Amino acid sequence: MNFRILLILGVIGGLVITMSPAIADHKDCNNPFSHSADYTPHLMRQVAENCGESAIANLFYNRAYHAELLQKFQVINRLQTHQPNSDQAHYQTQRIFIALSEAFARRAWERGEKTAIAQLNSHYDRSIEIAEYQLKGYNVLAARTQAIPSNP
Repeated sequence: MNFRILLILGVIGGLVITMSPAIADHKDCNNPFSHSADYTPHLMRQVAENCGESAIANLFYNRAYHAELLQKFQVINRLQTHQPNSDQAHYQTQRIFIALSEAFARRAWERGEKTAIAQLNSHYDRSIEIAEYQLKGYNVLAARTQAIPSNP
């Protein structure tokens, strides 16, 4: 008898645990600007996997990859200088650019503009491209890419 009760409780507990992330992720897919800034890259990828709309899923994938690139940039900069980051200009530039893009996209999305998510994804793509160039040591190519005006 006790075995059956434990088995039933285990199955019910497993269902609750497996269904709770899907419920939370669905809410985040409907409102991509809710609280995703607090998420780790791994959690953002999980949210993206459960999103039905590809543009919002791509946004969460871009956020996760961008956060990882910025973390790598800080680690590599520390290793190269053998001290805490003294020159964080590239890191801060990318971080501020994305923060402003997120803020403007959020306001546009709340007003009902359909292209807000697509434009934010293109800003992430551009920032990721620049960060990848900088991580590989192609600072001249990164500066040229940064100087090219983005599509309005």
